[in-house]
Amino acid sequence: GATLVAINTSTARRIGISLNPSDFNRQVSTANGAIKAAVVSLDHLQIGKISVDNVQAMVLDDRALQTNLIGMSFLQRLQKYQVQDGALLLVQ
Repeated sequence: GATLVAINTSTARRIGISLNPSDFNRQVSTANGAIKAAVVSLDHLQIGKISVDNVQAMVLDDRALQTNLIGMSFLQRLQKYQVQDGALLLVQ
């Protein structure tokens, strides 16, 4: 699993995160190989009724990340998370 929440550049723009090319200064390994990423702090991340403030995330190019990923920077701040009957159960 991902250490940090991972979002693509389209999502970052949509939620108001403005990045410069120089912000992409972290080398990360993905299923598609190594790529540069920008590390950001999300003021607020909400999934359904579960809400966490100040979540560290990385932003990757849309070509490298087509869907956003829930990482441990979000999950470890919950009381409980588990896969149950094919669904992800989140408890705050």
